[in-house]
Amino acid sequence: MDALAPKSESLFQVAWAQFRKHRLAVWGGRILLVLYLVAAFAGFFSPYDPNYYELYPPKGYHPPTRIHFVDPETGRLSRPFVYATRRTIDPVSLQPRYEEDPSQGKFYIRFFVRTPDQPYTVFRVFRADLRLFGVDPPGRIFLMGTDNFGRDLFSRLVYGAQVSLTIGILSALVSFALGLLLGGIAGFYAGRPFVLALPLRAWRGRGLVLGPLSWLLWGGLAAGALYLAWTYIRLTGFGFFQALALLAALWLAGFLALTLPFRPIQVDVDNLIMRLVEVIAAIPTLFLLISLRAVFPTNVDPLTTFYLVVGLLGFIGWGGLARVVRGVVLSVREQDYVQAARALGASDGRILARHVLPATASYVIVSLSLTIPGFILAESGLSFLGLGVTEPYTSWGLLLQAAQQGGFASFVDRPWVLWPGFFIFVSIMAWNFVGDGLRDAFDPRRRQ
Repeated sequence: MDALAPKSESLFQVAWAQFRKHRLAVWGGRILLVLYLVAAFAGFFSPYDPNYYELYPPKGYHPPTRIHFVDPETGRLSRPFVYATRRTIDPVSLQPRYEEDPSQGKFYIRFFVRTPDQPYTVFRVFRADLRLFGVDPPGRIFLMGTDNFGRDLFSRLVYGAQVSLTIGILSALVSFALGLLLGGIAGFYAGRPFVLALPLRAWRGRGLVLGPLSWLLWGGLAAGALYLAWTYIRLTGFGFFQALALLAALWLAGFLALTLPFRPIQVDVDNLIMRLVEVIAAIPTLFLLISLRAVFPTNVDPLTTFYLVVGLLGFIGWGGLARVVRGVVLSVREQDYVQAARALGASDGRILARHVLPATASYVIVSLSLTIPGFILAESGLSFLGLGVTEPYTSWGLLLQAAQQGGFASFVDRPWVLWPGFFIFVSIMAWNFVGDGLRDAFDPRRRQ
């Protein structure tokens, strides 16, 4: 009888089987696998360093190189090869024109070539110079043309994928770490206010240490508010808004002076976190991003800018998840197995980490896959506005900004500079397909 019994499957096994039936989601996953694989080994897949260009002869706005498969001399199939090009200036539009120059010979495309003059690192650990394809100098191969400096656009797209795709995942992880933690705390401790300051009559036992410490912290907060108000007035002069800032700081200091000696200060952590979520949600996302980015100087190290963008995107994106996690935790914390764990003496942290938050796993996985494309688009928008990643690093948004600087000519004379927009579109659509597939896989009502 046991052999005839149906084999039990876990939730994730059932979800995986359902996900594989969603064709668009499967194709989206394959596209993302290719994009992230190419981005991870960008040095191998790109024929040139992303910042390499030649001063002479210049190659600015070179169109995609034509690859020949037929030998014009014999008319037969041949190994793929390219010709060198000769640069001229159009006398009417004054734009550079490039013509093939067969007099310099054929430059056959070779695979697994070494470029000791242009080494790269893999995961910033291993040093290598092996590339998937290339041609012998002085020939050049530009699969997607070049930018205004003559840098290979295909190489820059591949390296830009490292930044744009990585920022999407890292920002989502930061956002979901904050959302899970703060949402879980808000739901688990809802209705259980915390005492953040002790009055004088409670300074007994541990209160002899915690009481003065809480007074010191609140006093520092009041002093900091007064200092900020005074600095604001000193730098901008006295006016209506400066008076409001000063009155708010004085009110805080007076409230603490009249409250601390006589009454405890209690804060409902659920109320505090949810009000913070509402404040962040009330401000338009793009305006908030630009405002937060403007706080930091624009000439910081490019790598610091990368981590700064990751932190900013993660900071503004955790509110929606925190709300949903709070609602799930409010219902789960009353379940019998949670009450049993509490009766057995488990700590709040253990109950939250081992019994409560795992109940949100299916929602978190689905929401994570649907949130990543939003972060990719936000990073591209910031870089397009000049507030994101800067040279010598590159991203898809930064490449689009360079295309936008070319004006209408980018659409008419050199449309290949718009390739970054295509890859942004493809990656976002692929992530949305994967998210739709995961949502259907984890939803019992949508299973096939």
